[in-house]
Amino acid sequence: MQRPGPVDLRRRRRPGFPAVSAWACRGALWGVCLLLPFQGAAAPDVRMEVRRVVMDPANRTPVVVLVGEGRALPIWIGAAEAASIALALEGRPLPRPNTHDMIRNLLQGLDAELERVTITELRDDTYFAVVTVKAGQRRIPVDSRPSDAIAVALRTGAPIYATAEVLSGSIPLDDPVRPHGFRRVMGMHLQDLTAELAKLFAATLREGVLVSHVESGSPASTLGFRRGDVIVGVGGETVRNTRELEAALRSPARHAFRIRRDGDPVTIVMSPPSPAEP
Repeated sequence: MQRPGPVDLRRRRRPGFPAVSAWACRGALWGVCLLLPFQGAAAPDVRMEVRRVVMDPANRTPVVVLVGEGRALPIWIGAAEAASIALALEGRPLPRPNTHDMIRNLLQGLDAELERVTITELRDDTYFAVVTVKAGQRRIPVDSRPSDAIAVALRTGAPIYATAEVLSGSIPLDDPVRPHGFRRVMGMHLQDLTAELAKLFAATLREGVLVSHVESGSPASTLGFRRGDVIVGVGGETVRNTRELEAALRSPARHAFRIRRDGDPVTIVMSPPSPAEP
C-alpha cells in the first residue's frame, strides 16, 4: 500500500483586517504627500512703503503707517524709533550716528547687506518682524521689532514686506475713518502739530499744521511742499490747526501758504485755490 505523501502545512493566508488597515493608511499618507505640492502655495508677501509717522491723539503714541496694495498698516511704536524713522524719511543726517545708523555702518563694514524686512505676524497686539541679512552665501534671519527693522531698512534701501496674514488685519486706504486732526489736502497728509510731533520732526514751533507726507506727483509736490513743513498761515490768516486751515482754504482769494521749513520762513503761492479734500 502506498503511503500518503507529506502534507504541505504552508498555506497562503489571506490578509486579515489589521494588515488591510495598515496598507490603507500607508496609501492615504502617500496620497496626502503627493497632493501637498498641488494644494496651492501660501500667499506671497506684500511689498510695503513707509508712508508717514503720525501721532495717535488718543494716547499720544507715535504710529508709523505702511501702505501696500491699497491698504494701510498702522504700527504703534516708541518715541525714539519714531524720531529715527522720521529723520530717515526726510533724509536728515545726525551729527553723530544713532543706533540704526550704527547698524547700517556695521553691516557695510562687514560686507553684509540687509536683504529685506518682513513684518511676519501680530501676536497679543504686538507685531513681530524678521530682518534677513545676506553675508556672502549665507542668509541670516534675525528677530526684530518692526520699528527698528523699518528704521534700518530706510537707511539701507532694503525692501519692506508684510505677510498676507498681517495685511489681512489692515485697513483700506480709502477708509473714511481718520483720526481727529488729520486731513489730506492737495496730496499732502496733514496733522495738527503737537509737542510730541514737534519732537519727532525736529520742529521748533508748537502750533501749526504739520506736513507728514507728500504724495509723489500731487499738486502739493509740484508746488514744492516737503515732508516736515509746518503751515503757519494762509494769506493773511494765522493757521494753528487743520480746522483753521480748512476754513482759510475756503476763501476765494489767491492762496499764499506761509510755512516754516527747518526753522526758516518760506512762502508757497497756489493759484487757483483748491478745496480741501475730505
